[in-house]
Amino acid sequence: MTNADDESTPPVPPAASPYSPPPAAPAHPSAPPAYGSAPTAQPNPYAVNAGPVAPRGLSIASMVTGIASVVFAFFWFGFLPGVAAVILGHLAQRRQPDARPFWLTGIITGYVGILIGIIQGAFILFLIIAAVNSGNGYGDFS
Repeated sequence: MTNADDESTPPVPPAASPYSPPPAAPAHPSAPPAYGSAPTAQPNPYAVNAGPVAPRGLSIASMVTGIASVVFAFFWFGFLPGVAAVILGHLAQRRQPDARPFWLTGIITGYVGILIGIIQGAFILFLIIAAVNSGNGYGDFS
């Protein structure tokens, strides 16, 4: 009778990895380059620019109030947020020129909110004048 320990099986080679090996580290020169020579290191394409970010509070406030003025215009209350959006947008235009998409959205939607509010106010004024001049007969005593 043979023992299972006596029979040796050939070793199984490790399975090939489906992933590519990690890239080799770049070689660094042992001495610094001479003055005036071109640098030898390649820039890292995955590096993130960690520069300071300018605050965008006025621009974002202009955009939010401008969008709110258009939304509130459907409820007859778009004029005042529109005025605030235009004022904040023009302030942000001078103080935060790098946040142009935000303050430009606020200015445009603010003017749209103001325009809708003026149209609604003119419509209400027209209805009031028409109601007063309707001549319903209550003031005639003849």
